[in-house]
Amino acid sequence: MVGESRLDSSVPKPLAEIVLEEGLATAGSVVRAAEVADRDRIPLVVALVRECGIDEVALVAALRRHVRVALGDPATVASEPDAVRELSRDVCQRLRVVPLAVSSYDGHRRLLRLAMADPTDAVAVAEIEHTTGAQVEPILMTLSAVEELAEKSYRHFVTEVMTRDSKRQLAAAFKAREAARAGTEPVAPATIPYHRLSDEAEVEVRLRAVMNLLLEKRIFSEDELEEMVRMLLRQRESDG
Repeated sequence: MVGESRLDSSVPKPLAEIVLEEGLATAGSVVRAAEVADRDRIPLVVALVRECGIDEVALVAALRRHVRVALGDPATVASEPDAVRELSRDVCQRLRVVPLAVSSYDGHRRLLRLAMADPTDAVAVAEIEHTTGAQVEPILMTLSAVEELAEKSYRHFVTEVMTRDSKRQLAAAFKAREAARAGTEPVAPATIPYHRLSDEAEVEVRLRAVMNLLLEKRIFSEDELEEMVRMLLRQRESDG
């Protein structure tokens, strides 16, 4: 469960300094992690956990001792749809963040609660505040929890959009049919989903049509699609 909300204008210590003070890694390891982060264009926290093998729970505990930030419980934290709309999926994947909720305070200023694996990442916070026009309130979670929540949040968001659009189309078709029956307007066969070209098309063609529509509506980008395909292929190879 998310802890008490606290806005803190003070500048926290850099993540590398916290890791060294807490004895979670050697100076050499931190330097190597920084080099990997620069080379692969990933957040430092990713390199520290994945390259240096720093325990995620220990890292969260260390951050809590140095940074005034609320702690998020992965079992109960969820993203609100309005918050998910604030940031694209690729930004969240690149920065390892997840928008949780957006609200107003002081009458007009907006506040974006953001799950973060590294709440000391001032560059990421500045980018998101510039993009959204909202002040960021970090909610600390482990790296793996943030990544899993991002995947879950945007997958549910896409499903919600598709379901809503489908219901809207069915409702329009039903109204057109009822109006035609009442003689108030001509029948529009193309809007009545009883016999459609898409029903006769091959599964591959229908799936491609869905993907094109989602890309055109900017539900996700081609790069995100490519990354998802790559992830599924790796998962299939590991399962096999």
